[in-house]
Amino acid sequence: MKTQNQIRLIKMGYVVTLSVVILFSLKDASKGFEEGYTDTGKGGLLDLVQGLFILIIVFFSSRVLVYLYRFINSIEIGNVFSIENTGRLTRMGWYCTMIPFLLFTYNAMVYANQSNNRQDIVFKIIENVDFQIWLLIFGLTLLTIAFVFRKGIELQQENDLTI
Repeated sequence: MKTQNQIRLIKMGYVVTLSVVILFSLKDASKGFEEGYTDTGKGGLLDLVQGLFILIIVFFSSRVLVYLYRFINSIEIGNVFSIENTGRLTRMGWYCTMIPFLLFTYNAMVYANQSNNRQDIVFKIIENVDFQIWLLIFGLTLLTIAFVFRKGIELQQENDLTI
């Protein structure tokens, strides 16, 4: 199979996977919007902060998806080692590195809000709230790949100057 066809297959798989994930999450999303619209939450500053965390997480996640799609498009065109792709990889890496910390903070706020026992709440949060280590590892991997791309571009420019 030609490389061009493989890239198209990857892009189609990417779009299909995203579509399926969005379709399966619509029920939960509509429930959350309904609760917010009908004001069944407690309201107040904590709910506002939690809402802001959700918006930031969704923004970062959507940016990662957009940059990944643009990255795949540029590879399909044949523009692999470029400054734009290095920038995309770097931004995706930083976003993926920040998301697990934001998720942990959001889930810790939810846990602390739902917890009746206020004693040793910090230890209970550390014990019961998950940290998405895989996203952190993915972000650091993307940053490493971006560094390798940047170094490759530098070497290519040096090579072009010596010839």
